[in-house]
Amino acid sequence: MIQRVLWLVGSVAVLHGQQGARAKVLYTERSWNPLARTVELTDDELRRGGRITPLSELNLPAMAEAYHRGHWLGGGGAERPLERLTAGSGVVPVTRVTGTTALVKVRQAADFARALGELAMRQCGGPAQMNALTERARAEGVPLWMARRYAQGPAGPVAVAVDRRLVRVDVWGPGAPVVRIRAPHGFFGATADQGQGLRMTVGDVPAALVLRTKLRKSKSYVQARLPQDVWELRRAGHESSWLLRGERRVARIQRPPHSPHRDPDTVLVPLAPVHYESQDPLDAVMAQAFAVSFAVGDTTGAARFRLPRRQARSGGEPVATDEGWDRPWFSSLGHGGDDNEPGGSDGWGSDGGDGGDGCGGDSGGDGGD
Repeated sequence: MIQRVLWLVGSVAVLHGQQGARAKVLYTERSWNPLARTVELTDDELRRGGRITPLSELNLPAMAEAYHRGHWLGGGGAERPLERLTAGSGVVPVTRVTGTTALVKVRQAADFARALGELAMRQCGGPAQMNALTERARAEGVPLWMARRYAQGPAGPVAVAVDRRLVRVDVWGPGAPVVRIRAPHGFFGATADQGQGLRMTVGDVPAALVLRTKLRKSKSYVQARLPQDVWELRRAGHESSWLLRGERRVARIQRPPHSPHRDPDTVLVPLAPVHYESQDPLDAVMAQAFAVSFAVGDTTGAARFRLPRRQARSGGEPVATDEGWDRPWFSSLGHGGDDNEPGGSDGWGSDGGDGGDGCGGDSGGDGGD
């Protein structure tokens, strides 16, 4: 009997401790229907029905910065003024750290956005830090909603940002100019344009791009030519390619394993493995730019951008149109289904190697070497 009383007292104490440690509820919905998909936001997670998203998986800086300016961030960086959010039921886009936009159906859209926006600002240091976030994006030339992944380079970390729907790549690191790839008039798989609509700049200098796939795989290549330099990607093996600067090998780029080891501390998929053969920081930045933009191995010569499409432009940079604000936007840079559309997988489904709609050049690249 005494043991049972002690057990009950201990259980009550544990329950009281759990209730006392419970996160603060910032927005919640109630329903008499046990099957209803209600939404709840606390100061450490977002719950949609039975799905729970930790705040660590949300891109709070991007949402906070837009909210501070009186806007709400949607798919592909599209924004709408906060006053356009309805007071009743509606869809509120939520930006993940991967750059994906998830749509949350709520009963009070404006209230939910306000609660999440205020939470994001608090988590990011309050209004005083918003200008710093804006300046960071301006200095990098990359909007906050795009995911940054990092690889070690000979002079320090190399940052890589990509959005394949917008056909946008930005790679930068210490001791080297930033390398950017855009498709100002759209990306096209088969065209008289040798670069298939892609344009590269190294710093402020345009680089002429040439993409070629041949029946003999060893003859396929991607070339970026500057007035004083040329980098060329050529097949090294079944799942790897060499990047050459002139005739000198500067990096070997490997296709990631089909079932890579998953880091439990991040939802982002890792960058393709790159082994440097050069200590020049520019070679490292170019290698990462090639690694995130183009196929390697047997599919060398293809670009890893899925669909030819035109996008609205703002200040010369690609942005999503307003109609995409409240539609799903997949970056395909995450491990789970929340971040990937069919055939996504960081663009590896677009190079032809995974049955994607690879866009090559002269031919399908089917012959052996």
